[in-house]
Order: sequence, then C-alpha cells, then structure tokens
Amino acid sequence: MFKPKPGDSRPVSFAVVLEFASIVIGVLLALGLSEWAEDRENRDLAETALANIHHEIGANQQLLKLIHDNNVTTIEMITNGDVDTDDRNIIPGLQLQETAWEAFLATGLSAYVDYGELLALSELYGMQRIYKQTGQQLSQSVMNATAYSVALGTPIDETHFQNQFVVYFKLLTTVEVQLLDAYASASRET
Repeated sequence: MFKPKPGDSRPVSFAVVLEFASIVIGVLLALGLSEWAEDRENRDLAETALANIHHEIGANQQLLKLIHDNNVTTIEMITNGDVDTDDRNIIPGLQLQETAWEAFLATGLSAYVDYGELLALSELYGMQRIYKQTGQQLSQSVMNATAYSVALGTPIDETHFQNQFVVYFKLLTTVEVQLLDAYASASRET
C-alpha cells in the first residue's frame, strides 16, 4: 500500500476513496448478479408452474367433456320422458381440479408471468369456480328435496321431480359449454 509523506494527506484520502469505491462496486455487482440469478430461477419455476396449470386444464377439459356428454344425454332423456332415466344421473363437475393454479398463486410465481396470460387464467379458474359452486348448490337442492320426501314419508314422483330440476340441469350444461370453450381457448394459447 502507498505510504504518504508526513504532512501529505491527499494521497491517503485518494487511496481510501479508491478502495471504498472498489468495495462498493464489488458488492453492487455481487448483489446484481445474485438478484439476476434469483429472478431467472423464479422465471423458470413460473414456466414449470404454467406447464402444470395447462396440464391441469387439459385434464379438466377431458373430464368435463365426459360429464357434459352424460348430462346432455340425461337431460334429453328427461325432456323426452324416457322411462329409463333411473339409471342416469346428472353429474356436476365438482371433481375439477385447481391445485396447480392455487399453488401457483400461493408461491408468488404469478409475479413472473405476463399479465395478459395471468388475467386469462384467472378468468378461466373463476368460471370453473362458479361452475363448481352451481353444481354443488344443485346437488344440495336435489339431496334436500329427497331428504324431505323421506322424512315426511312421501314418495317422490320421479317424473315430476326431474321436471322440476330440468331447468337447473340445463343451466348447468350451459355453463359447461362456456367452460369447455374457455378450456379450449386456453389450450390453443399454449
């Protein structure tokens, strides 16, 4: 290290400033590189999470397609007065998954995704949530009506019972169509 002459304080202050500046620059570079690496890792994790979400959407789409086909056929049978509806049931898609989406939101990885894509996925899962709530409420209504009938000892007239709920079943299938369209749209965007 440079030794100043007695009485010469200028070289000491320059050396100190130079050493301090090099330390600050080194620390800032290290922090910047660390932040860049962390950001890159989070972006990679967000891409993996999005792939999981799109896989979940595809699985939900396949399941809902089967459910929708069943529900449409059952409604047609009820509407046409087919006697064979005892073996058929309306199936609300309560088993549709949103685990990947919830994990994505809980981990904060949504901050590393394009806002437009995030908004589209949020709308899709919001629609799915409404569909599941509608299906759950419909199931509860059917179960309540059946429970009251049993509690009162009054037999249920199946034809009348089904006709009471057919409007709600049709509403459910309308939402299914919209949700299937949203799934198809999300699949095309990948």
